[in-house]
Amino acid sequence: MLQPLETEIAIANSEILLVVRPDLGGRIDRLLDKKTNHDWLWHPSNYDANQTRSQLIGASFDDHWTGGWDEIFPNDAAGEFQGRQLVDHGELWSRRWDILEQSELKMTLGLTCQTVPVRVEKTIQLSDVNPEIQIDYTFENLSNQLVSFLFKQHAAIAIEPGDEILLPDCSVEPVVLEFSRIIGRAGKTKFPTAIAANGEEITLNQIPPSSSQLQEFYYCSDLSQGYCGIRNSRSHSTLLMTFDLNDFPYVWMFQSYGGWKDHYMLVMEPCTTLPYDLEIASQQGTIATLQPQQTQQRKLTVNLQRK
Repeated sequence: MLQPLETEIAIANSEILLVVRPDLGGRIDRLLDKKTNHDWLWHPSNYDANQTRSQLIGASFDDHWTGGWDEIFPNDAAGEFQGRQLVDHGELWSRRWDILEQSELKMTLGLTCQTVPVRVEKTIQLSDVNPEIQIDYTFENLSNQLVSFLFKQHAAIAIEPGDEILLPDCSVEPVVLEFSRIIGRAGKTKFPTAIAANGEEITLNQIPPSSSQLQEFYYCSDLSQGYCGIRNSRSHSTLLMTFDLNDFPYVWMFQSYGGWKDHYMLVMEPCTTLPYDLEIASQQGTIATLQPQQTQQRKLTVNLQRK
């Protein structure tokens, strides 16, 4: 049974407080480590958590983005694909999700898409006692047609100078070299190294200050293990996402160190698909698919580690 419309919904255990916003794309709006009092998710300085919104499908993501942890489905860049007109960053972020189940430690939300014939449900569950979050997704193809798609996390992380990006052994390459202000050469390198425009080897795993006015966006592929994370130097704690590489074989990392819209944050994006252009991904065989009438599950675990 559907519950009455709500805005902020909190679920918590002794370790973690989560605030979920069904009205804002079902996103996680706050992820607080109750032991260190560290808020992991970023919002712009003018964000008003008391305000809701009502966006038409197809609204500009960047024009309305206010941080938090969204999901992107069934696409990133807008455009026509497989005879369907797909909208900017998909449609999950702009829609109000239905609350299907809610308890102290768990909630389930659902949404039936309009741009593709797919029903999406997600369950967010906290461990009874540990600093752990399990997020389970179900995708149901409601049609007799194949649906090819991109699905990724879009978690805006609040960062500080000296924080460390955590990735397994993997290859990195710039998404759009013209956007990059750290990586200066096209092509793959092994994380955490890259090549600057002057040909010098540089590292990517340390967070610079906002005064650097840098920005970067790279794909991570050939991951040796399914994880990505951030270690916060001040609180001596780590947010670590872990996942099966069959569910998320890639990670995208979007970073604005003051360079993009004056924002200072990092977006961690475990993803099913590479690159963002679905036509190219389809040709390369690096796209996710839902067979006709198929139901598919994907999951992600978040752990807070403290030292």
